Amino acid sequence: MKYNVIKIIIPLMVLLCFGRQYTVSTNQSETKLARAPKVEPKSIIGNFDPCLKPLPPPKTGYDQHVISAIPDFRSTAGSPGKNIVFAEDGQSVAVIYGLFSGDPTNFQQVYVSYSTDRGTSWIDYGPLSTYNSRRAYSGLDAAPNWPNPSDLRIHYVWHQAAQISGSYDSSPCFYAEEVSYPDGLITNAFRLPNSGTWDVWHPCIAVKDSFVIITAIDNTWFNDSYIWRSTDYGWTWDNGRLFLPGPLSWMAGPHFRFGNDGYIFFLWNRQQESNPALYWPYYCESFDYGLTWTQPQLIWQDSPPYPDMSNVTGWWYDYDCEVVNDTPVATLKLSTQGNDYGEIWVYRPNSGVPGDWHFRGTKLVGGDTSVPIPAARYPTIAADEYGNVIIGYQALFLVQPDTFWDCGAFIRPHSINTWSDCGRITFNGNVIEEGYLEFAHNARFADLPCLNWGDSVALIYNDADEYPATGNLYFDCVICSIVSSGVAESKPTNLKRLEVTILPNPFRNSVRFSFRGQTSGERLQVYDITGKLVRELPTSNIQHPISELVWNGRKSDGSLASPGVYFYNISSPHGSYQGKVILTR
Repeated sequence: MKYNVIKIIIPLMVLLCFGRQYTVSTNQSETKLARAPKVEPKSIIGNFDPCLKPLPPPKTGYDQHVISAIPDFRSTAGSPGKNIVFAEDGQSVAVIYGLFSGDPTNFQQVYVSYSTDRGTSWIDYGPLSTYNSRRAYSGLDAAPNWPNPSDLRIHYVWHQAAQISGSYDSSPCFYAEEVSYPDGLITNAFRLPNSGTWDVWHPCIAVKDSFVIITAIDNTWFNDSYIWRSTDYGWTWDNGRLFLPGPLSWMAGPHFRFGNDGYIFFLWNRQQESNPALYWPYYCESFDYGLTWTQPQLIWQDSPPYPDMSNVTGWWYDYDCEVVNDTPVATLKLSTQGNDYGEIWVYRPNSGVPGDWHFRGTKLVGGDTSVPIPAARYPTIAADEYGNVIIGYQALFLVQPDTFWDCGAFIRPHSINTWSDCGRITFNGNVIEEGYLEFAHNARFADLPCLNWGDSVALIYNDADEYPATGNLYFDCVICSIVSSGVAESKPTNLKRLEVTILPNPFRNSVRFSFRGQTSGERLQVYDITGKLVRELPTSNIQHPISELVWNGRKSDGSLASPGVYFYNISSPHGSYQGKVILTR
């Protein structure tokens, strides 16, 4: 066997000696924990032999990287979260999806597949799910530096909805964890507290520091959204809480991503009370790892993308988001009512601070129209550690001989305000009908001698339809590079980075903001984690080669600000600069 025996035995001995115990907090303000049933560990779920599984051939013999045959397009579609993670090493990949159960009514079980060679070969484990279901929307996430010798964990979530006598049974959500990638040391499924009672689906999961956060949405009339938090990498969980109350009869589940210092950006589509046929994108933010959050806001606020919004809508699988250098970026599809295809938009803040952003929209695909045209679908987003952002989509590329649906991408380097059009990134539309494109969140900077600049992006898509119209789940890793053509953002950004020095940070009594260059009229605004303005400091309009502002850690009324994280916004006629400082006292 190619597996390192010691690598497998040591984690297994730890699990067998101590056991994996999930505990549930009855009240977050209480210190006493009520213990949930003990979860017995399994050494290996599924096939331990590291040979490749026998894959059925694609329907047309196309030799794209096939992960598995799948029973239904919902094997990966449906979760607002991601079904794929891609490591910084550019080789390791993990995918979660629904596989055939053998039951024609409840035809899915949840499996995972791992690749350590960028999709050339795959190892699968499963089922993770506890019974056959007709809907098993799933998601996964891992730490940003996964995998490394000290953290080989991957965190999984899925819901299970079985159909009984033509009706869906209550659908709980489950959590499990791979503890030693790629060995398949996966814990038994843990049922999230109250998830069955609340009958939830469309889960999303994200991991940062020691926190694991899961959201899911009520699958009944009210479509309330719920949130679960673990503060210790999934070892203990709270009982779950109401996150966002659902308006009227429809709200899609939130997709969310972490920034730094507990910051989370949530994005979802919700029904408009003024017109229940329309679903528009809303967002909120948390500054304490999902313990509290801001009030939901419509992402375009009072600047809608079209003058007439009476027939403009989104849908439950047509949005994605990422936090890039502590700034949220959202992509979404807008279409006319009932149309599966529409226009791909990207929204980035052009001013403001966390808790008080002002977003600007840029249309990437769709042309200069006053209403959305049926051009593209399935927007998805990835970003690398340098702040370069890639937006993917599916569209019809009229390029001979392939004139069918393929996947395309736009890339925005962190220092350029133009979205470079990469065109097609897959080239098999005349062989398979691609659907449900999804990027892994993290791209990888590709420093290749054949390219001036580019990023490698891992992606999955499938060509299945409604069961029994089965298909395959495909993987690819592509290079997105800058080209001459592109789409300029609608206005020059005012997120220009000034030459600013901030010392000390963290600070006890005061912090100094020093500016170098042609400076005049700088203004410093300091906000707390709720977005409330704490202090504003202007300077004179006299130009100096060097100027500075000092915040003494006091509020506008002269009282001492409490220790914690504060966000600042420095604005001047030459641009603006955002960031955070930490007051320790």
